[in-house]
Amino acid sequence: MKKLLSFILALLFIAACFSGCTPESTAADTDVFNMFMTAVKNKQFIEAFSFISARVAPSNSSSGKIQANDHTIDIFDFESIYNRLLNVFRINQISYKINFEEIVNESRRNINYTLTYDCEEAGELSFECVMPIVLEENLWRVHWQPSNIFPDLDWEETFGRATLAAKRGDILTKDGTVIAETINLVTIYAVFSDIVDYRTVAERIASEESIPFEDALNKVNSYLSKTETLHKYCNAELTDLYNEVGFYIDFSEKETIEKVFKSVVNDFLLIKQFRPDEITSDKLDALEQIDGVRIDTKNYGTTRLYPYGELLAHNLGYVGSASESEVKSLNEGRSIADGLYTTDSIVGKAGIERLYETKLRGRDGFYYYIRSTDGSIKTVLYRKDRENGFDVHLTIDFDLQKRTEELLDVVLFGEDTSGAVIVMNPVTGEVESMASYPTYDLNKFVTGFSSEEYDAIVNQKNTPFLDRTKRGLYPPGSTFKVFTAAAALDSHTMTANYEFTGWIDEDYWTPTGYGAWIWPRIKRTQVNNRTLPLNMTNCMLHSDNIYFANAALMMGADTFVSYLNDLGMSSEMPFDLTTARSQVLSSGETMNYKMLADTGYGQGQVLVTPLQLAVMYSALCNEGDLPAPRLTESFYRTDGVKYECVEETEYSVWIENAITEGTIQTIIPMLKAVVDPTKNGTGRSLRVTNVEVAGKTGSAEIGGDKSRIISWFAGFRLNVDTEDERVVIVMLDVPDTTSYSTLKFQIARELLKFNDQPDPNAPPSNP
Repeated sequence: MKKLLSFILALLFIAACFSGCTPESTAADTDVFNMFMTAVKNKQFIEAFSFISARVAPSNSSSGKIQANDHTIDIFDFESIYNRLLNVFRINQISYKINFEEIVNESRRNINYTLTYDCEEAGELSFECVMPIVLEENLWRVHWQPSNIFPDLDWEETFGRATLAAKRGDILTKDGTVIAETINLVTIYAVFSDIVDYRTVAERIASEESIPFEDALNKVNSYLSKTETLHKYCNAELTDLYNEVGFYIDFSEKETIEKVFKSVVNDFLLIKQFRPDEITSDKLDALEQIDGVRIDTKNYGTTRLYPYGELLAHNLGYVGSASESEVKSLNEGRSIADGLYTTDSIVGKAGIERLYETKLRGRDGFYYYIRSTDGSIKTVLYRKDRENGFDVHLTIDFDLQKRTEELLDVVLFGEDTSGAVIVMNPVTGEVESMASYPTYDLNKFVTGFSSEEYDAIVNQKNTPFLDRTKRGLYPPGSTFKVFTAAAALDSHTMTANYEFTGWIDEDYWTPTGYGAWIWPRIKRTQVNNRTLPLNMTNCMLHSDNIYFANAALMMGADTFVSYLNDLGMSSEMPFDLTTARSQVLSSGETMNYKMLADTGYGQGQVLVTPLQLAVMYSALCNEGDLPAPRLTESFYRTDGVKYECVEETEYSVWIENAITEGTIQTIIPMLKAVVDPTKNGTGRSLRVTNVEVAGKTGSAEIGGDKSRIISWFAGFRLNVDTEDERVVIVMLDVPDTTSYSTLKFQIARELLKFNDQPDPNAPPSNP
């Protein structure tokens, strides 16, 4: 109603001018121009239309005698083009400035002016325009043309906005191997006007809705952009296309014609997209022979690829469609120009992909354009270049990670085994490999699981989706005795020479001096040829539960628990990704004497993640400091031809001076003896020959029937350069049978030893 009233008032104004004006008294040409531009500026487009020459807008003629130009426009199209201008360019305000007026003759003037659009994304865009003013029917009128929107815009040409989508950054290992990348999809599409005549569609609409053909023609594009009406008016053509293409593409039962062909946008009809390895070149060649069908490998979509499938799966993470809550969170601090997230956006859902989503995502660019009638881009009006996402370089050593996962896969088998391995540099804090077994193929989260595949993984007994490296909590068993010893030494409760002299009855001990012992006796593992005396060195060698239970009791709960907490137990670990919090005691529980004694040898209620244990062992190689472990090394971006580092992570200490240097020097010889093949220690089967190592074994019985064990090995290299420092933690959750007893050594041995490299200075061998 408001639009109609504005139009009537404008007509009355024209009529009044016509009835009362002579050529000598007509309104000045600039007044007409200003009235037109003011109406445009105020977004009163129907009023602005009333000032247009009847040669362009025939409905504005009062006599009906003015001959129209070849190109004309009506009120509906005029208003539509300006509303589209406002929406596409997100224009907040339109302004103009007259530069000069050129008098052509008595009935024609040219107004040279600067037109400025204040755009939300692009800021101010200014254009030099010329508006002819003509005298007709005794009135000055503007001779409007599309060039009065943009100087290069001609009749039947269109303008628009195109997104320059930022490329998601890659994820690489320390040596530069790409383990997550964005690749272009192969897009099969149709140029719809090559398949269907738009005028034919208009005829069908006109017939169905009993409307004039011209009105139907105006509706074609909007109808084709909606699935329901697209299929209503183009069913025969779409069916033929579906059948032709279906000869080379295997459509699933869910991919019906309606599901495949959803809409037509700018004459583009998407048929299907594939990853490069999902369709053969022969099929693509055959598809291109179908009329109207085209193949594109660069411009219409990308996908995430994990070239090594299962490698680092629990830490690398994967991508998927954004949820509404993710969209809201991720859009904070982003502008429309950056490219806002929507529920159609693909985002990191777990691991590194999720942690660095906004860095990997980058910021979209865009450009405003004029498209000519042949479909090509005629003019770029404004361009904002995209900023591709940063590449994330991890601390992971690719070959070492690959070897770690291979070892787990070779050593473990069946659904009743699982495990985790951590390899880290204790001096730099860099995690060089971390693997959880069993694992899964990250690409399935992109291409999609079948319901059967997903159910099989979810129901698998050894839970492939569980990250055992940093989310799994396990009793550390005898690997924990190292820290019981450290606590006893640093608290001056005992020295390394302290000898246990209590009564042991066939490997069982009942503590005395703590009141009536109402709990089961403490049992130690039977050892043939036990080395005596029962001092700390020999009891570490044989992993004597009784000795370390006694040490915990002698320290008392307050001293022992406080020391363990100073080693990071019960604290949140600083790490790139979320970790489970290790514990000394379950929440709400009270530390009684039995619990204290059991904690001394790594049982009771003490639970650790393999990563926590790796960091604690790192203190023995790092002058007593617990390093903050890190998985991220740096961020890179491409700037022109340069590939430059924009940010690096740095080593930091999580807990300083957790273990004193004197205690470290006391304990390390004990751990060297544990893995010495010439001694009768629990780690003698390790047998690393080309580098000096120290380590500790451990096992913890689990399950109601004690039929399973958590089998541990924790070890580290000695006397090596900083870059070769290495702590290795192996945790296996396996049946408690002898066939599994040496598996941890097979893994640890391969990861602790130096790779045998040929000596470049060695003489050639004889043939």
